[in-house]
Amino acid sequence: MKVAIFSRYPSDPAAPRGGVEAVTVVLARALAESGQLDVHVVALEPGRRQVSVETQGAVTIHRLPGSRWPQIADILVGPGRRRLIKYLMGLGPDVIHAHETYGLNLGLLPVPCVFTVHGFDHENLLANSAPLSRMRSRLWKRVERYGLARQRHIISITPYVRRLIKPLTEASIYDIDNPVDDRFFAVRREASDGRALCVGWLNDRKNPLGAVAAFALACHRGADGKLIFAGAAKTNQYHNRLLCCIRSHGLSGRVDLLGHVGHDQLLGELSRASVFLLPSRQENSPLAIAEAMAAGVPVIASNRCGMPYMVEHGVTGFLIDPEDSYGISERIIQLLTDHALRARMSDRARQVASARWHPRAVANKTIEVYRAAAGC
Repeated sequence: MKVAIFSRYPSDPAAPRGGVEAVTVVLARALAESGQLDVHVVALEPGRRQVSVETQGAVTIHRLPGSRWPQIADILVGPGRRRLIKYLMGLGPDVIHAHETYGLNLGLLPVPCVFTVHGFDHENLLANSAPLSRMRSRLWKRVERYGLARQRHIISITPYVRRLIKPLTEASIYDIDNPVDDRFFAVRREASDGRALCVGWLNDRKNPLGAVAAFALACHRGADGKLIFAGAAKTNQYHNRLLCCIRSHGLSGRVDLLGHVGHDQLLGELSRASVFLLPSRQENSPLAIAEAMAAGVPVIASNRCGMPYMVEHGVTGFLIDPEDSYGISERIIQLLTDHALRARMSDRARQVASARWHPRAVANKTIEVYRAAAGC
């Protein structure tokens, strides 16, 4: 069976930027290694002038020139959409698997299409406090509803997503978690007492300012350690806001901003981390939580959206209100000081991660969806 996966794909597979890129790399590799599929990844890339084709192991990567149109218009009627559809039809796949927003408008193609819902742009805009966020959010919500109604096969990465999309579509919905690179399962724990690690973009949605405020409270209450951010700021303005927040809390020597990190560096940070902290305001199924649990790091995450379906409170970590700095600081102190609790949570987190997010398990479930979509 020939499968065309439409998604973002990094120039360096070892350094994906964001969860969708990381998921695509791991899933494409696992699908190809199953020996049952001919796997092609197709990506639209702004700024590219011509098509390029390359191979990485058993996966073929096709990089197409993107469009200069605003994405919301390009998805519906733009040149990027037309170029993408023409190329996909020319590949002649048995199944198309869309991970990107353009997949909203691929559901009625003559080739069976599977669409994985990774997120909702209308919610992300509000959570990120983006310019003109309310107006743009309303427009995106209409586009998302339109696209979901045109799908026949949808993969939901968390029960939270299923609950949101079920009233909007008559598609068959399949529950499959995102996969985690198998290198995270092999991390050897060398936890350094006091290292709290945050991974992800630095923006309002991820709430790094809340992480700094909570860590400052923990330090003022006697906790000893460092707060590590692995991720780049979306804008220079937000980066400067974070620096000001760090200085105002007197944490200049206790917070490290690493910027974007590749997998090798991230694996090292996870091996040394005592706790993983993600006080996001909105997330569907953040890959960073799954990666931390695969590496055996206890997680402190928000009690919102899809995160409660990943973290079992008091067992693999703690769920917190992202706006409750004092409550977050209590959980930070608890995990930094209670070695036995940390060890129990670490062991259980690894067990859960292996059962839910190992790439072979996810690939096998995904192949079954392809067969159902293709009528095999």
